[in-house]
Amino acid sequence: MARISGIQIEKDSKGRPAYAHINLKKHKEVIIFLEQIGAIEEDEFDKMFKNGITGDELRNELHKRIDKWDWKPEQR
Repeated sequence: MARISGIQIEKDSKGRPAYAHINLKKHKEVIIFLEQIGAIEEDEFDKMFKNGITGDELRNELHKRIDKWDWKPEQR
């Protein structure tokens, strides 16, 4: 078996591969797989960020809300 930097294979008492220790800084592509199988959960920021809106969407939403206000400009 080839040795790959950042990955260590631990074998059981019979010599069979049992565990893999992976340096996630070196092998970031593994994180996607681990999230898919549920081994790693997204943190709260990532969950909220996915549901976020763009700056243009924010501006449009603010304008819609401001247009609904019932106010009159000051008379001078």
